[in-house]
Amino acid sequence: MFGTHKRYAPAARVASAEALGQLAGSADLEDDIALCPFQTIEPVFRAHLPAGERILEAGCGRGRWVFHLRRLGFDVIGLDLAKSDLVRARRHDPSVPVACGDVVKTAFADAGFGAVISLGVVEHFEEGPQAALAEVRRLLRPGGVFLVTVPTQNLLRVLVFNRLKDLQWIVRRLRGRALMFEEYRYSRARFSRILREAGFEIVELHPDDFRPPKNMGLYTDSRFFQHPVNRWELNRAGRLVNRILGGLSPWLLCSGTLWVCRRP
Repeated sequence: MFGTHKRYAPAARVASAEALGQLAGSADLEDDIALCPFQTIEPVFRAHLPAGERILEAGCGRGRWVFHLRRLGFDVIGLDLAKSDLVRARRHDPSVPVACGDVVKTAFADAGFGAVISLGVVEHFEEGPQAALAEVRRLLRPGGVFLVTVPTQNLLRVLVFNRLKDLQWIVRRLRGRALMFEEYRYSRARFSRILREAGFEIVELHPDDFRPPKNMGLYTDSRFFQHPVNRWELNRAGRLVNRILGGLSPWLLCSGTLWVCRRP
């Protein structure tokens, strides 16, 4: 599968940041932190994050991964522009190291981190992710680890969901609804090329989704597949599609991709 799909959403939704990121927050931050072990990328973090070195999550939101990884013993700090999210994180734990700042231009020193994490962030720059990636490269020490996820194209998105979204945008525009850019969904080949052009060495790729009984890809792509009560779980139809296609390959349905990279 190839190409890049440019997604739009109602302007009010984008302006309120409700459309941003792969994971909409719940009322209880502990509920969000508890989702981290269900995510398929969590064991990859354990394997590749350097122990005893400073780690930055660039675009941490309310900091669920900051909390989770610090509980595992990693020295992680968070950075985000959304002050309301940072307030929620500090209210949950006043000692959590989170700061307000722009991931494109941070105040940190060159080569000050052994690893940088970016989860569902750089796809939200309409001009492209290059400036954010250049800043990550500046922040990493030589040989440092970069763990980055973006939403990626999968079989159902290419064949069905992207087409339905395009039709929905046309209808909304005809009705005079204001739309704004939301995100790009990249093919794995396209974003791999962007990372190499930004000066990163790609080590591994992994599907980014939840493990059963939870699900991220189908759950976010269509309300038709969502469980009526259980958050991040599928209904009977969704479970059937997930069992059939996901059984063939996780790449057919996964919500995103995790790239494990290094700064040469």
